[in-house]
Amino acid sequence: MIWPMQPHHENTVREIFALCHPDVPPRAAEWYWAYPTLVLIEADGVVGFTSFSLSPGPTGILTVFGNDLCVIPAWQKQGLGWALAQARSDIGRRLGAKGFVGLTAADNVPMQRIFERQGFHVCQRFPGYFGDQDGWAWVGAL
Repeated sequence: MIWPMQPHHENTVREIFALCHPDVPPRAAEWYWAYPTLVLIEADGVVGFTSFSLSPGPTGILTVFGNDLCVIPAWQKQGLGWALAQARSDIGRRLGAKGFVGLTAADNVPMQRIFERQGFHVCQRFPGYFGDQDGWAWVGAL
């Protein structure tokens, strides 16, 4: 089940972020409250999350900006990342968003496949965005 993050989920969300991004500093205090965060709960508790923002994009249309999408490694390859991505897009559409922008590392093939499946396309390369990895911006209509 996918739900809005509750206060008692935050430590687990931070642990999952660290598992998925071991070389990235932790998010600032209050990050997951400043950016709406959805958690995916299975029998073992929170196994994944996504955070995002909603704002006018470069062309002025209301846009979902994907910030994070992480699933505990042991729970990956079960369609949970897809479910989180879809939930994030669904909320954006219900709130009137017409566009999406997300970034992923050049070697993050699972996230790229999710973006492709959602109908988004690569828009721009950001050399060194993820330290030693280039970032790719993905965009599309919701």
